[in-house]
Amino acid sequence: MKEQRIPDNVIPLPVRDLPLSRQAPGLVSPMHTVRLGILGCSGIVPRAVLEPAVHVPNLEVTAAANRTLFKAQQMGKQYGIPIIHHTLDDLLDNPELDAVYIGLSNQLHASWIEKALRARKHVLVEKPICLDAAQLPVLSAAAEQYGVHLAEAMMVSHHPWQQALRQLIFSGEFGALLRTETRLAIPARDDHQHNYRSDPEQGGGCLWDLGCYWLQFLQLFTRLDQTELEGRSQFDGPNGCDWTFQAQATLRDGVKAEALLSFEQPYACRHVLHFEQATVTINDFFRCNLGFYKLKFKIVPVRRNVGDIEVQQRMFEPANYYVNQLHTFVRDVQQHQLGQPNEQLDEAADRIRALSTLYQSARTHMALF
Repeated sequence: MKEQRIPDNVIPLPVRDLPLSRQAPGLVSPMHTVRLGILGCSGIVPRAVLEPAVHVPNLEVTAAANRTLFKAQQMGKQYGIPIIHHTLDDLLDNPELDAVYIGLSNQLHASWIEKALRARKHVLVEKPICLDAAQLPVLSAAAEQYGVHLAEAMMVSHHPWQQALRQLIFSGEFGALLRTETRLAIPARDDHQHNYRSDPEQGGGCLWDLGCYWLQFLQLFTRLDQTELEGRSQFDGPNGCDWTFQAQATLRDGVKAEALLSFEQPYACRHVLHFEQATVTINDFFRCNLGFYKLKFKIVPVRRNVGDIEVQQRMFEPANYYVNQLHTFVRDVQQHQLGQPNEQLDEAADRIRALSTLYQSARTHMALF
C-alpha cells in the first residue's frame, strides 16, 4: 500500500470542558506532558504508539520494558526511547511515568492492568482488555480506588466515520436497517508461529483477535446484552485455534448481522449495511491503522426502475486511528475525574461476554456434529 503524506494540519481532537471538581490526586494538568511507558514490546507497539506519538502534543514515550530485555533494548535503540527497564515491575516502579501502554499477550492483560493501577499509572491496554468479563469490575474498582484512568485500545472507535454511521442509521435517511454483513480476513504470516494468536490458552484464534471489531461496529446501533449470538468454526488452525470463524447475531429489532473472520482467507475488511432504500458499504476500514488515509461510504440506492443507479460517496479526510486514539487518551488522562462513569469499560465488558458466548456456541456446535 502506497505511503500517504501526513497532512500538515493534524491537530488534537477537541478537549471537553469539564469541571475540575473531584479530580484524581495525581491529575496531569492540560499543559503537562504525559510521560508514557511501554509495558511489553510486542509487534503492534511501533504502529500503535511509537510512530503516531510524534503527532500527539503533550505525549512523550520515556521508558519501555519487556519480559525479554534484549527485545526492549532493540526497540529503545530503534525509536530513541531513553529508559529501558530490566523488568516490567521496574517500569511500574518508575515515579517519573504518568501512564503505561500494555501490549502484552491477551491472558496477561488483567494481571498487569491491576499492577499498573496499583502503581497509580493511567493505563491504555491493547484489546481485548481481558478474557473474562468478571475481571472488569475488579479493574474498574481499582482504577477508581487509585485515582487513575483505564482505557481499552479499540482503535477503530477513534474516527468520525463511526459517529457518521450511527447518525445515518438512526436518521432513517435510507429507511430501516434490515441486515449487515462484515468480512474481516487478515492472513496470518507464518501461521502466527511463536505468537499468542496461535495458542488457545493465551486467547489465540481469529475470534478473540478480530471479533471485537465486528461487535464494536454493532454497538454503534444496538446493545449486545439484548442480542442473540451464534458461532461456528472448525477449530482447525494451529494448536486447535479457530482460524476461520462465522458469527451471526439477531438484534432485538430482528435485524440480522453476520460476520466472517479469518486468518487464512484472502484479505478483506468491510462492513455492508442493507437498508430498505440503499446499501451502504465501508470498504477497507482498517486502512487508517497504517497511516493517514481517507475512508468513504459507498451508497447504492435500491433499484426501483430499470435504468442507471446513481452511486453516492461520502468521504472522510485522511486520518490515523492510532494518532486519534493517543489524542483521546492524553485528553482523558489530563481531564480525569474520580467518580465519573466509564462507559468504555461497560462496552468492553459486553464485548467480552459476547466473544465468550460466540466461542462457546462454536465449541458446542462442534461437539454435537
